[in-house]
Amino acid sequence: MRIRSFKPEFWSSEDVAALDWHTRLLFLGIWSYVDDNGVGRDNELLIVAAIFPLDDPREALARVSRGLLKLAEGNLVMRYTGEDAKKYLCVTGWRHQRIDHPNQPRYPLPPGVTSEDMTYKKTRESLARVPANLAPGTGEQGNRGTVRKTSRRKPKASDTAPREDVEKLCNHLRDRIIENGSNPPAITKQWRDSARLLIDKDNRTFDQVMTCIDWCQSDEFWRGNIMSMPKLRSQYDQLRLAALKKKPEAQRERLTFGGGDTPEWEM
Repeated sequence: MRIRSFKPEFWSSEDVAALDWHTRLLFLGIWSYVDDNGVGRDNELLIVAAIFPLDDPREALARVSRGLLKLAEGNLVMRYTGEDAKKYLCVTGWRHQRIDHPNQPRYPLPPGVTSEDMTYKKTRESLARVPANLAPGTGEQGNRGTVRKTSRRKPKASDTAPREDVEKLCNHLRDRIIENGSNPPAITKQWRDSARLLIDKDNRTFDQVMTCIDWCQSDEFWRGNIMSMPKLRSQYDQLRLAALKKKPEAQRERLTFGGGDTPEWEM
């Protein structure tokens, strides 16, 4: 855990005000939990141990799980899988945190993001552009050093151009969530990025992801836990294993969605 600071505007941010109190507290704790690059392990048990060590473990775990989902849906954190197959989260507004003498990054950054994108440039221009919706601190206590240049990566055409397969996956998950009686979720850029990465980076086929959506939204337990495309991607392997476990042995070879040697998840 590290010392961080926050601007007063943080408390009047509309994005923060849209969160419940438990999620706001979780968001504050995550700023101390992540490394000096704004990245930490996306492991709910580790987060509970770091931020809520004295709370009831089961209750804290449930609140953290719900809170991370809300933070990801609000684009306040990005959840992704590294090349080492481990899960990570990144604070999306980290470039506004000024850190003196930052330590070496401990974890990999999200795909397409560089360390320069995550660092702060101390100029009048950059200070004028700091949005009030996140507005984290004006500096850290302790022996931190000078700040570095901030730059924004120009979006690639593949990142911005609409994709029919991505739109179909997002709309299908949204429709299934609505069918289960929940309020219609917003299909955000985070949703589309997660669907695209499932196909392009995780090497899942369109049919595999569609089947995964249908299975989890039909399962009594998972339908309440998979309420967004980022959550689906982060829990994909757990969903595959859960589906295999619930099927009779004779049917398991036909119930795959990208695991082992079987090419598709077929119901």
